[in-house]
Amino acid sequence: MQKTLILILTTGLALCVISQNTIAQDTQNWQLQHLPEGAKARFGKGMITGNFANSNDGKRLAVTCAIGIWIYDTETNKPLNLITGYTHWVTNVAFSPDDTLLASASMDSTVRVRDARTGTELWTMQAHEDKITNIAFSPDGKLLASASEDKTIRLWDAHTGEHLRTLEGHLGAVTSVTFNPDGKTLASGSDDETVRLWDVQTGKTLHAFIAHQDKASAFSSKISDIAFSPDGKLLASASEDTTARLWNVETRESIHKLLDRNGSFSNALFSVAFSPDGKTLAGGSYKTINLWDVQTGTYLRKLEDSIDCKSLAFSPDGKTLISGNRYNTVHLLLNVETGIEFRKMITHTQSIGSLAFSPDGRILASGGLDNTVHLWNMQTGKLLQTDNVVEQHSLVNVAFSPDGKTVAGSGLDKTVFLWDVQTGTVRLAPLEGVTEYQPTSTGFPGACYVAFSPDGKKLAGTHYKGSLYLWDMQTGKRIRTPILDKQPDEQIDMNMMDTNEFTSVTFSPDGSVVATGCNDSTVRTWDADSGAPLLTLDKHRDTVFCVAFSPDGKILASGSLDKTVRFWDAASGELIRTLKEPRGSVNSVAFSPDGKTLASDGGDGTVMLWEVSTGKQLRTLTGHIGSVAVAFSPDGKTLASGSWDGTVLLWDLAVDTMD
Repeated sequence: MQKTLILILTTGLALCVISQNTIAQDTQNWQLQHLPEGAKARFGKGMITGNFANSNDGKRLAVTCAIGIWIYDTETNKPLNLITGYTHWVTNVAFSPDDTLLASASMDSTVRVRDARTGTELWTMQAHEDKITNIAFSPDGKLLASASEDKTIRLWDAHTGEHLRTLEGHLGAVTSVTFNPDGKTLASGSDDETVRLWDVQTGKTLHAFIAHQDKASAFSSKISDIAFSPDGKLLASASEDTTARLWNVETRESIHKLLDRNGSFSNALFSVAFSPDGKTLAGGSYKTINLWDVQTGTYLRKLEDSIDCKSLAFSPDGKTLISGNRYNTVHLLLNVETGIEFRKMITHTQSIGSLAFSPDGRILASGGLDNTVHLWNMQTGKLLQTDNVVEQHSLVNVAFSPDGKTVAGSGLDKTVFLWDVQTGTVRLAPLEGVTEYQPTSTGFPGACYVAFSPDGKKLAGTHYKGSLYLWDMQTGKRIRTPILDKQPDEQIDMNMMDTNEFTSVTFSPDGSVVATGCNDSTVRTWDADSGAPLLTLDKHRDTVFCVAFSPDGKILASGSLDKTVRFWDAASGELIRTLKEPRGSVNSVAFSPDGKTLASDGGDGTVMLWEVSTGKQLRTLTGHIGSVAVAFSPDGKTLASGSWDGTVLLWDLAVDTMD
């Protein structure tokens, strides 16, 4: 059975050989293949959005991601193929028993079956009324089962796509599904805290296991994963109640309740897998991978610590264990006997929230929720630096200093970091008045945003208590008290959204004005020297996520949750025009260096290009899934777009490709 690997939003940057005007033609460079129309390169392989699946011969690994399915050689970790053509994130993938077919499920509720070697699509069906959580082939490869949050399981003819029957009975989302090796029985796990056995031929329920329903437990008993032993006599189930269970399929009895060496778990179990000989069971949880003796239920040992081990599979020889988690790791190869990790793949990471070019255009910086700043050489495509910060510092903003020597990054915990571009040294910026604060359950409110002044002498930053600060970059001293009327020591309920919470900050080209977007639907401007408020622009109807000055400083652009981009007269605050074509929240805007074009997040994974003088939409660039951040290269020939899908796309604007 293929296990589901649930992931938070990722950044994924990978090597790409490119200059601002030309691209090295390397047929083995996957960043130059399967590109959307108009794009000249891609950095990154896409956020992982579901599970991984080992081929049955152990030679290939399929990994689901936002842009499709990557097929890797398990010996070298090198990509063999990239399968694209999906309209939404791929959530699940499975090889047929003979490795000739590859089945996949997507967020668009479709099931597709492809030729596993070529990636050619054989059939596709609108399979369910809600998200598909798991798919599995029958042992003979003739049937395909799909499980869904719509509480049903559907059986398909794996070769034709014909819908054979629907299995109904679960009272909650079906989270996992697997066939017994004899092919006659199907097992399923559900959020309704039961594991069910089904007769494949008739579709009738044979039995429902309910032993995970421990009412004395403080944890939920939702079933996370299930697996049959190789001989089909045992069934293992993993639950959010922090335990794994072993069941006798024939007698329907619970054989073992599996716990860790201390007799309990502190975190939910996400996945289970039997070794090929059926003697060992592996279970993955938030922090660990544990092994048990199947016959006795005895705890054996803990393998290398993991983070959210959502997916597990033994190699065909049983000597190694492959795992996947929701952070940087696609899979770990662990020696089952020693627990020693001997190979790690870290090519897929989390979502991209911000982009910035160096002043000379030679380096592109990106920041994302994987707590990493990547610095890329735009002429060679080589990775200059990758700096990881501790987990709590998820980055939402990066900015280059005007001299190109420093990158500032800020994050959800309201701290500011400075990277030395040459050495890669990272330090917490000793900025007076900034204190750490852990993110609340409300998510992004209070995130810190930063911007350098054009001369590089000042750094503007939003503080988590709804204040805007200015700092001297040489001394780190605050050169202005909070511009709003809040004081650093004021006590505020951080679970409440402050009406003066800032969502973005930028300097005017001459450095005299600071502009901010706010969650009270306003755009505000401030005198950068005195800190005095200048204008409050209040035509938006919801949170303003981004602001940008035109190169001449005459126009201020803003993007909002209200699905509009607005142009303002920066001096008077008069609304010049409103652009209403975006299909969703506008999270990023950027002017071209000549000021003639504005790029914006299209709100639906697209990038929109606008003629500034008329407001005419020039072009829509399609290729992302999720929110988009945009940045022009200093020469205006390249547009970079980074997305929540975990990729950066580079668009060639050197030639006239406008509609």
